[in-house]
Amino acid sequence: MPTIEFLSESDEKIVFILRNASPALANSIRRAMKSLVPTLAIDYVDFYTNSSYFYDEMIAHRLAMLPIKTVDKFNVQKDCVCGGVGCPSCQVSFRLNVEGPRIVYSGDFVSDDPEVHFAYKDIPVLELFNGQQLMIEAVARLGIGKEHSKFQPVSACFYKIIPKIEISEKCNLCKACLEACPRNVFEMKDGKLIVKNLLDCSICRECEKACEEKALRVVETNDFLFTVEATGARPAKVVLKKALEILKGKAENFEKLLSEINV
Repeated sequence: MPTIEFLSESDEKIVFILRNASPALANSIRRAMKSLVPTLAIDYVDFYTNSSYFYDEMIAHRLAMLPIKTVDKFNVQKDCVCGGVGCPSCQVSFRLNVEGPRIVYSGDFVSDDPEVHFAYKDIPVLELFNGQQLMIEAVARLGIGKEHSKFQPVSACFYKIIPKIEISEKCNLCKACLEACPRNVFEMKDGKLIVKNLLDCSICRECEKACEEKALRVVETNDFLFTVEATGARPAKVVLKKALEILKGKAENFEKLLSEINV
């Protein structure tokens, strides 16, 4: 049965090991975190006044790529009645009315919902010079990364196979593998060759090639090392949890469909 072991965790980044899982399951989890977990992002912008040097489209594009803190009450799967097109249960408005000279930051926008705001307040949007004004209303909508990359809750989400390195009694301690390994995986300790940094192994198998005695063997396993970095829209661990819930729901629905076919 697959299990998860966390190596490090914070709101911005988690590193964990997925054990006893198939490559298909590992990739499904990765894809679910990137494309199925709903988050808020600016979907359209109403411009009332824009005398800056930036076109309306440029400002709207910049706002769309700013991560927005998404709370659980915005859930397109439970409360939304419009299917994600835009309703009070899946959207919120941000307003801005400023004059130059000044730099406009993400923290200058006023949200209709105090719980929902741009994840980082110090992101520069544009610079207004003397006499310039910007008055806009930006509407954020709940969506998923499968629809557009601006809805992705993760900036980096990847995994690699954790290998098993077998050292047989044929090893004559020639140290050729130590010199060949680009990741410094091995070390000599108490007159023996041991694996020091297994998680750093990239399965390049340079150690196998360098060992004339064929005493080393690098074997792929069903364990995977995941690294997930969040954009700030949701904590990284919450993204993982919701991705697993979504996958579970899809599996249960598929099982239900299969049972109906059998009947």
